[in-house]
Amino acid sequence: MEKIKSINFKSLKNTFNEMSNEKGMLGLALIKELEFMRKTLTKLKKEISDDGVVTEMSQGKYSIDRANPALTQYNSMIKNYQSTVKQINDLLPKDSIDNYDDFDNDEL
Repeated sequence: MEKIKSINFKSLKNTFNEMSNEKGMLGLALIKELEFMRKTLTKLKKEISDDGVVTEMSQGKYSIDRANPALTQYNSMIKNYQSTVKQINDLLPKDSIDNYDDFDNDEL
């Protein structure tokens, strides 16, 4: 299977709209989730870049260093994102896969 470099959501939606079957409806639902995850991942990535991977947490009179909670959320969501990309890829008609590049994107 070929990798997809950039997501053209509009083109993907058109492809699934043309399918007019359960796979098409499922594909459209997955695209909505993927769009949400992309926006959330972008926000989390900015938060991690701004605050670092380790943050300070106050514990009464002292503080401790801990992993940035945004990093934990990011790591969990990126796995779900990748799984959703695979699900969408699996639903695409075989002849349309060549029309997309690679889901890897600098925005994330």
